[in-house]
Amino acid sequence: MTDTAKVTVSFTQKVSEAPYETADYSLSIERSIPESMGDDGILAEASSMFEQVKSEVLKQSGQEIDLSPDGVVMRRLKSGVSRSAGSASAAPSEADASVSGPTGPTAASVAAPPSPVQGAPAGAKMSGRTYKRTEFCTGKGADERQAAFNLLAFHPNQWDTQEGTTLKVYEVKEHADGSTDVTKTGKNFPNFSISKDALEHIGVTTPRDVGIWVNDGDSNVPIKVWDQASGQPQAQAVEWDWVARRQELQQFAYKGN
Repeated sequence: MTDTAKVTVSFTQKVSEAPYETADYSLSIERSIPESMGDDGILAEASSMFEQVKSEVLKQSGQEIDLSPDGVVMRRLKSGVSRSAGSASAAPSEADASVSGPTGPTAASVAAPPSPVQGAPAGAKMSGRTYKRTEFCTGKGADERQAAFNLLAFHPNQWDTQEGTTLKVYEVKEHADGSTDVTKTGKNFPNFSISKDALEHIGVTTPRDVGIWVNDGDSNVPIKVWDQASGQPQAQAVEWDWVARRQELQQFAYKGN
């Protein structure tokens, strides 16, 4: 009787189907593989199984699929914000510049940074309990934090400059479960770090990079954002799908895991 190795693969995709409401789509398959195939053969078979499972889950959950340069099946990323026809036409042409290729927060952006904004509007200051999500960031440092979320909502993690270099926009530091690593002093790293250069480019002056620590219940995540880097005013702010966008940010930051 031929010895066999049991291989089980599974994949789960969270999908935001309504504001503040998500659904889980998952699939697992199990297969017995002859050990005579060797470790490399078993691993190749497991990899093929996982691609099939992942593709099926993404298809059943209504997601579009892309292939990475290495041939890995990936969910096609899109902006965390669905713009109306009116708001889309108001954005400057610089924001629309793009070429084909892999997208996502850890892929180099092929879009040049938008023209610097003079006198960028400040985030609204609204009173209320801090444990409830508000339309815009409130409290101390609200302008910086709102600008940070505005960049996270609309832009990749880096821009190409006219000098042929790249400008870092932000860094995703959190894991897929929302946790972060801990410093030597026992403090958690921020979930996201937005570079001071990108913030200064849109008219927000800060002496250092701005860290975003996401509170329990996402209470400090604004309900509305606007494409501040492309010159949009706060009056054109729209609600965004924070849950879906956060998953997109995590997907590429930790795809190696």
